[in-house]
Amino acid sequence: MPTSPHPKAGLLALLLLIGFCVGWEVWLRGQGFRLSYNDDEALWAHHHEKVYQAGPANPVLLGSSRIKFGLDLSTWQAATEAAPTQLAMVGTSPRPVLADLARDARFKGTVLVDVTEPIFFTAPGGYSEQQAVKSVAYYPKWSIAQRCGFALNRQLETRLLLLDEELFSLRGFLERVPLPNRPKVFAVPAFPMKFTTNDFNRQTFITPEFEADTAMQNQQRAIWMHLFTKAPKSPMSDSLLTAIFRETAADVARIRSRGGQVVFVRMPSDGPLWAMEQKAFPRAAYWERLLRETGAPGIHFQDYPALARYHCPEWSHLTPADARSFTANLVRIAAPKTGWRQAAAYSAASPLVVSNLAIH
Repeated sequence: MPTSPHPKAGLLALLLLIGFCVGWEVWLRGQGFRLSYNDDEALWAHHHEKVYQAGPANPVLLGSSRIKFGLDLSTWQAATEAAPTQLAMVGTSPRPVLADLARDARFKGTVLVDVTEPIFFTAPGGYSEQQAVKSVAYYPKWSIAQRCGFALNRQLETRLLLLDEELFSLRGFLERVPLPNRPKVFAVPAFPMKFTTNDFNRQTFITPEFEADTAMQNQQRAIWMHLFTKAPKSPMSDSLLTAIFRETAADVARIRSRGGQVVFVRMPSDGPLWAMEQKAFPRAAYWERLLRETGAPGIHFQDYPALARYHCPEWSHLTPADARSFTANLVRIAAPKTGWRQAAAYSAASPLVVSNLAIH
């Protein structure tokens, strides 16, 4: 009886696949890349489930990348004995998520909202809201099969570099192909591959390689300036800006009506990028008006010497070491604004921290 060649062919294909994956993984580790979790809708949904336990000691964090880099979750937890829930998204306006929490009658917690003006104050439905809208829509539909897939992926991502979709997937490679912009089409430049890593709690870190490499820092600075000056912008009319303030005020009021609290935070930036942000978004017209119209408390890094002394290596985000001391100071400043009952005891026991490496 003739034997089928299919089992041998299948076994050979399997061995070749395993060999390729092992070789690929070894090569990536030899290049100095670090394990990083895929910051996708499933990971966001997993952490969203914790929002109903949020309070003054463990708020929900909304915003874009600055609060993902600059607020160190372990430092916050060490101070308050409760970990915040990180729901911020890179390059994404927090307004759709704030609105979703405001509509959720079960949510009665505390929210810290990172205000990065070029991202926060954008027209509804624009590019900066797309990821937030997708994540908000994904969470209620998160199926049992998707949850099981997420649990399996978590175990694999803990061990395998090659599963980093942002860097090593086909999509990741294609996004790094240097193509010129076509008319009316704007492509976001590719960031340095060793710029950041993500942990399972959705905190993002600047890598040691990036901290030590001024060439990569200058490359990223050029990207920020390019995005700020070249990205297409829709004119923000007075009526649209007023509508944004009114919608945000309504969302804050809904959360506060259920016993929750909202605190706005302006994270540090510096260098030419900070200068451009001040010019394009004057503080009185945006930050102070936001606090006035919402009635919510705010923490602007410029108002506190302990928060204003930090240097961002690429002008926009804190290093991991600076994030830890910044967070220790932020907890002390935020405590009375969030209503944390142990604020006085913590403030007395924990004086403001100064990072010598961060002082200008």
